[in-house]
Amino acid sequence: MEVEVMGVWRAMQYCLTQSFEKIIVETNSLTLKNILTKKWKTPWEQAEKIEEIQKAITVKQVKIKYIFREANSLADSLANIGTEQVETVKAQSFYNLSSRGRRIINVDNRQIPSLRIKTKRIVQAC
Repeated sequence: MEVEVMGVWRAMQYCLTQSFEKIIVETNSLTLKNILTKKWKTPWEQAEKIEEIQKAITVKQVKIKYIFREANSLADSLANIGTEQVETVKAQSFYNLSSRGRRIINVDNRQIPSLRIKTKRIVQAC
């Protein structure tokens, strides 16, 4: 949760400095979406950052959307790199991304869907 909140907070700070008016925040955390939209209580550990995000939401046209993990694979890949690296890593173009990041974007550009399939478990009676 801490990393998700920090990511949204930093993204909102960037959007505010760039004077973006319409912002869409996509998160694969339904918990975070519900907290940011004030449906659930804010955890005290994250209260300061979440309040800043909520303030920005009221100032700008911000839409908070929940997406499945599969649609957020590039962000997850970048977050993993960020948590594993000691020094700052900047990817300001497609070619600065890791091979995994470039592969994710290429799959997305080809509009290859990510499918989530729920199956029933079959139990055989003895």
